[in-house]
Amino acid sequence: MKYTLSLMLVILYAASALAQETLPKLDQPQSDTPDMFDVGMGAVFGAISINEKNYQQIGIRPELKLWKIGIGFDIYVLLDDEGKVRKEDWNDWLDYVDKIYYVRFGHKGEPLYFRYGGLDWSTLGYGILINGYTNMLEYPTYKRQGFEMGINGERWGGEFIINNLKELANERRGFMGGGRIFLKPFAQFQIGASIAGDLNEYNGLHDTDDDGFPDEIDRYPENDKYVTDIDYYRGKGISESAINELIAAGLLSPLERNELQNIKEIRSKVGFWSTDAGISLFDFQSLKFDIYAQFAQNFQTNGWGYTAPGIKLNIASIVEVYGDFRQQSDEFIFSYFNDTYDLQRAKYIDDGSGNLIITTKKEQLSTSRAAKGCLAGLKLNLWNIIVGRIEYQDMKWGEINDKSIRGELSLNQKVIPFISKAKAYYAQNNVENFEWKTESTVMSAVVGVGLAEGVSVDIKYLVTFEDKNGDGKIKGDEETITNVSVSTSAQF
Repeated sequence: MKYTLSLMLVILYAASALAQETLPKLDQPQSDTPDMFDVGMGAVFGAISINEKNYQQIGIRPELKLWKIGIGFDIYVLLDDEGKVRKEDWNDWLDYVDKIYYVRFGHKGEPLYFRYGGLDWSTLGYGILINGYTNMLEYPTYKRQGFEMGINGERWGGEFIINNLKELANERRGFMGGGRIFLKPFAQFQIGASIAGDLNEYNGLHDTDDDGFPDEIDRYPENDKYVTDIDYYRGKGISESAINELIAAGLLSPLERNELQNIKEIRSKVGFWSTDAGISLFDFQSLKFDIYAQFAQNFQTNGWGYTAPGIKLNIASIVEVYGDFRQQSDEFIFSYFNDTYDLQRAKYIDDGSGNLIITTKKEQLSTSRAAKGCLAGLKLNLWNIIVGRIEYQDMKWGEINDKSIRGELSLNQKVIPFISKAKAYYAQNNVENFEWKTESTVMSAVVGVGLAEGVSVDIKYLVTFEDKNGDGKIKGDEETITNVSVSTSAQF
C-alpha cells in the first residue's frame, strides 16, 4: 500500500489526462449539426417478446434537433394475439416517461453537456469505477431512464452518471451512479476525485407489477394480486378444502407467497471511492499524448486497486490507442460498473436442490484475489465508414486469471450495397478463461436490408447466458437466452 500511494504521488506530477473521447455507440443516434433546426421521423413495425408473451409492435420515433438540443421519442403500442393494446404500457405516469428516448444538450467534452434517457457508453473519469456502462442492454424490453452530465471549465469540472431515475419512484428506492470532481491547477494538468455505487442491487431484478416478487418467481408477473397459484385460486373463491385436494393430487403447487423472498424487504449496497491525476504531455494539431494514474477502494471490503502508468495516444481522431498497468488487493474488481453490469447486478441461481436464490455482483468481491496485470484498448473511426473499438484486460494472481474482453464494429451503409446498417457487439467480463458462453457474455448484432430510400428490414439478434443451476457451466437451451426480432423501419 505504501508503494501504491508513493507511486500515485509521483504520477501526480507527471501523469495522465482525462480527454475522454468516445466513438459512437452502436445504437446511439447520429449527432446533430449545430446551429440548425432539423426534424426526423422514424417508424418501426415488428414482433417483440415480454415475459415470454409475443406482441406486435407499431411505433413512431420522431427526433427534433435545434442548436445544441436534441430530443428523441419512442412512441409505440403493443398488440397481443387478439389485437388488443397492452394496457400495462399506458396505465402509469412512468409509462409516459418511457416514451422519451433521450433529451440531450451539447456533446461530451464541451463546457456543458447532459443527456437524459438512454445511455449508450458512459465512463466516469478514466474508468476505474464506471467504464462503458450502458442502460440500453435490454432495450426495448426493459427501458431505463438514465442521466449523464458533464461540466468542463477552465479551472475545474465535473461528471455525473445515474443509471435509471425511475428507480427513485418505486418502493425499492435506489440507483446505480457516480460523480467526479476535477481541478486544473495549471494548463494540461488535472487531478480528480470520484465516488460511485449502487444503493440497491436488488433493483436489477425485474418486477413488472412491483409487488416485491420478481418476474422469475412470480407466476402472475403482470398482476400484483397474485404471486403463486394458491394466491390465484384463493382470489377466485376456491375453498381451502378444494385447494388441498388439488395439492394432494399433484395438480397444484403447494408453494405459498410467504415462502418466497420479497425484495422490498432486503437491500444490497456497494460503493467505491477513487482519486486520479493526469497530464497531456503533447497536444499539437492532430496528435495528442496523455499519461494518467488512478487509485480506488471499496467501502465495504476495503479492497483497493490502482493503475500506473496509463497512456493514451490519439491520432487525428482516427485512431486512439490506450493502456495501463494495474494492481489490486483482495476483494476488489476494476471497472465494477461496466457494460454488462445490468445482467450481473442481481439474478437468480439454483442452490443445487432445485430452489432459486438471489445472488448479487457484490458477492463476487469476496472471491476476487490480489492480482497484477494490464489493460489495452484500441478505438478506430475511419471517416465514419468503419467505426469500432476493442478492449482487453488480463489480471493474474498465482495460477488464476481474471480476463475481460469487449469489442464492437459498425459499418456505414455505403460499404455494402443494399445493407442499410451492419453492427456487431461482443463482451465478456471477469472470467478465468475465455469461453464462448459465460454469464457475463453478451453477443448482439443488427443487420438492416434496404428495401427503398429510407425503408429497411432490420434483423436484431441478442444472446445472453444464465447459469441457472449454479454449476459454473452454461449448458442446454434453458441457460441460453436468445432474443431475435425482425422489424421494418422507415425514416422520413
